[in-house]
Amino acid sequence: MQRVGLLVPSVNTVVEPEFWRLVPGTATVHSARMRNSTCDVDDSRQMLAHAERAADEVGSALVDVVAFACTASSFVDGRDGEAALHDLISSAANAPAITTSGAVAEALKSLGSRRVALYTPYPAELNDHEEEFLATHGIETVCAYGLGISAAVEIADVSSSELRDFVEAQPPPADADTIFLSCTNLATFEVIRPLEAAYGLPVVSSNSATFAAVARRLGWEIPPVLGALAGRAAAAALT
Repeated sequence: MQRVGLLVPSVNTVVEPEFWRLVPGTATVHSARMRNSTCDVDDSRQMLAHAERAADEVGSALVDVVAFACTASSFVDGRDGEAALHDLISSAANAPAITTSGAVAEALKSLGSRRVALYTPYPAELNDHEEEFLATHGIETVCAYGLGISAAVEIADVSSSELRDFVEAQPPPADADTIFLSCTNLATFEVIRPLEAAYGLPVVSSNSATFAAVARRLGWEIPPVLGALAGRAAAAALT
């Protein structure tokens, strides 16, 4: 039985159910939580103080991989900060590590993405940090729209239909090559393929990228619900 360790913001009520839905029957998911409350730069940084403790706790379950399942806290200190976080949690958990922002960069690169349309629940300040992080990976943000939610727990209240309406109200521009839906507390699995069909673009979300990274690490197939990421993985397996 394979074991996945998730490091989860304390207010996040989405990433665990989305993982539970997709993990194969040969795997289990085990979580440790990191205290947070607001959707801003300061809180994102403060949550990092709990990362080592949470990784140590979930690592005691002898997990096969540990994933830091928060987008903002893993991009807020830039590419170097993400790399340091990756090494910290890997050491504390004594397991291979994944961060959501690192997984997003990996997913976008695997699709050949260079110009993303960014949709988030964040205020503008966090969007700015995310754009800067993506730029260090050679990915340009051609538009960025945020819902401006300040209470992080309320992000989970955004329904699939509301998320689709949010994108449709400000559709990706013609020069975008990918849609990116950011935040692990945002439920996205029901909108990925409909948005891909509507706009003819691959769609990556924080949770789809994180799950795909875990799946690759543990040798799982990537489920079709994850859209282009599943297609890319299937194509790679044939080469």
